[in-house]
Amino acid sequence: MFKIKNARRACGVNKRHASMAAILLGSTLSAFIFAEPPLVEPTLLETIVVTASGSANTLADTAASMGVITEQEITELSPAHAGELMNRIPGVNIVQVGSSGEGVMAAIRQPVSTSPVYLYLENGVPTRAAGFFNHNALYEVNTSAAYGVEIIKGPGSALYGSDAIGAVVNVLSGRPPKKDKLSVGVEGGEDGFGRVQINGAKVTADHGFTGKLDLVENDGWREQTSSERSSFTGSWNTDVSANWRVNTVFTGTILDYETGGSGLLYNDYKDDPEQFGNLIGYRDVRGFRLSSAFERDFDNSTLSITPFLRNNDLEYVATWTLNTGRVSPPPPWCPSCPSSLDSQDAHINESGHDSMGTLIKWDYSLSANSFVVTGLDIDYSEGYQKQTYIQRTDTDPGDYWIAFTPAGLLYDYDVDVLSLSPFVHYESQLTSALRLNAGLRYDYSHYDYTDNMGSTPVDPLHLRPQDQSVDFNHLSPKLGLTYQFSDDINGYASYRHAFRVPSSGQLFRSGSTVDSTDLDPVKVDSFDIGLRGNLTDRIAFDSSIYYMLKEDDILSVLDSSTGARRNTNAGETEHYGIELGFDIVLTETVDLYIAYTQSEHKYKDWKDRSGDYSDNDMPNAPENFANVRLRYGPTWLNSGRIELEWIHQGEHWIDEKNSDDGRPTDRDTYDGHDLLNLRANYLLSPKVEVSLRVLNVTDELYAETTGKWGPTFTPGRPRTAYIGAKYTF
Repeated sequence: MFKIKNARRACGVNKRHASMAAILLGSTLSAFIFAEPPLVEPTLLETIVVTASGSANTLADTAASMGVITEQEITELSPAHAGELMNRIPGVNIVQVGSSGEGVMAAIRQPVSTSPVYLYLENGVPTRAAGFFNHNALYEVNTSAAYGVEIIKGPGSALYGSDAIGAVVNVLSGRPPKKDKLSVGVEGGEDGFGRVQINGAKVTADHGFTGKLDLVENDGWREQTSSERSSFTGSWNTDVSANWRVNTVFTGTILDYETGGSGLLYNDYKDDPEQFGNLIGYRDVRGFRLSSAFERDFDNSTLSITPFLRNNDLEYVATWTLNTGRVSPPPPWCPSCPSSLDSQDAHINESGHDSMGTLIKWDYSLSANSFVVTGLDIDYSEGYQKQTYIQRTDTDPGDYWIAFTPAGLLYDYDVDVLSLSPFVHYESQLTSALRLNAGLRYDYSHYDYTDNMGSTPVDPLHLRPQDQSVDFNHLSPKLGLTYQFSDDINGYASYRHAFRVPSSGQLFRSGSTVDSTDLDPVKVDSFDIGLRGNLTDRIAFDSSIYYMLKEDDILSVLDSSTGARRNTNAGETEHYGIELGFDIVLTETVDLYIAYTQSEHKYKDWKDRSGDYSDNDMPNAPENFANVRLRYGPTWLNSGRIELEWIHQGEHWIDEKNSDDGRPTDRDTYDGHDLLNLRANYLLSPKVEVSLRVLNVTDELYAETTGKWGPTFTPGRPRTAYIGAKYTF
């Protein structure tokens, strides 16, 4: 989010436009203005961002809704999970899943889901290749070691390719150091939580080196939810000649954790949330990335060439496929349904991909008022997926698995993906107040699939396509305008188009689908208008209204002529809402930060194999969410602070029906929740800092996520306290 600091120049606000903005936002915040305003440097509109245009640019020149988190905020917060950091941005809801485990789901202009509608970057390089999306991808990135985060809300459009629909999340890491540094931090807490953080930097005449190491262990507050995580970020910065600058960054994460923190039936969730959801779930993650950004300046341009390597490997028990593992009679709400084993897709998944590629970008100044960015992204990945069917073997009468045995392969295939993507981005200052930006990107993806199982599939629930190649190509345009109403008030309007190619799993892990490779890209058109700036010397604001239409979404439908199930491009959804953010200086020592989102996510045309849900609300789509923080930084804390954070999540439907369907419980909606968190730190000396975190201060029972089969509720963390200390050498 943006930041108001305690040193700022006078702004000279245009009162008419400031008043108009206040009316539009329904704000009465001027009541908080005091006689001796602190000065703000820089203003919100002067914030430098790189993700929107691929080059350093001010927020005032950006025709998109963007959230920015600074290095200072990351250092102060030292987040243990990406959600603790990114949810401070209006419109961003990163959900911690697995009962406060390492898992991640996002809800940015989309419902909370596992859908491949987000693009995660590290220094502009995708952390995963197109076709290999993982909704948990942020656990492969060491966000606590970042020096900044930039989030484009809505489509990434011309500069970024597949999956950049709900948002583009760019974690900035490995910045060249300015001075020598070494610090060691430790933190401990309830439920066996322990963390060690080491942060070092070394500067010589010609080189700069950084290294950041995070080691975390956690027993988990629920049974079978322990975890171990090791994350490292290292960089080397140098000038290889008088003309070329090089910044090499290596990042890696090794994560092993138990996933017994899955959903519980409602009575279990309400009465005994600490029990395990199963005793067999686990997830092993390995993610490594290496990139070198070569940059050279010419008279009117800059050339950037960034070769990269990445490796991702993942193994887990698919806990959402387990159900009870028993033969179940017809449910009371569907007496005509046949009795069947309710876990015919239960499996262990092994998948991954190795990649190499290059990002080439040329930034050229056409005049003092315009520039163009052109480039080519090249990505080649060799991927694999293997799924082993498992059967429950324990005799426990309960619903949750305790033991299992492997029972044969469901899938075993390799898939190589080549992506080639040229793009162009143009900006021009049309008048002193009006600025234009436009862009176009062409994406070509080639999938080469090989089935390693050989024999013809006989299981109708796990069909497999024959060896083949599949190609996709797509054009993504964008157009935007920004307008400077005054020195401190800026507005924008934009149209952006985005898409996502079908994932390798949708194409080649057919399930009961016939002709699963006969799919087209999912397409999105998005429209934004926004207003932002500084209302007064003490109030900065950011507001946006958006409408997004997603077409050709991939549904599983029943063919009326053959009775076969197949995936097809037949879904259409719409998404719209308003996002508001305020930073308010109440006094010299008290600041108030507000991030609020109100949204609607609806099925516009949705007829899948289970029914027609057109015009219904989408499930797991909170109607609103908010993050409000009151921060107190008196002199007696020696540059420390006390922060009270209120997190609100609104009501949402649990399934697509939006009505009572006779299930065993009458829980068709989740009512939402309100949480309070407390954070504080104190500097004992310039070198020694101590800190305290208390999460869920009121010990509220709440659900991180919900599932329609049951329905189920994944309980969130109860009140938990952590203490830490850091020594800077």
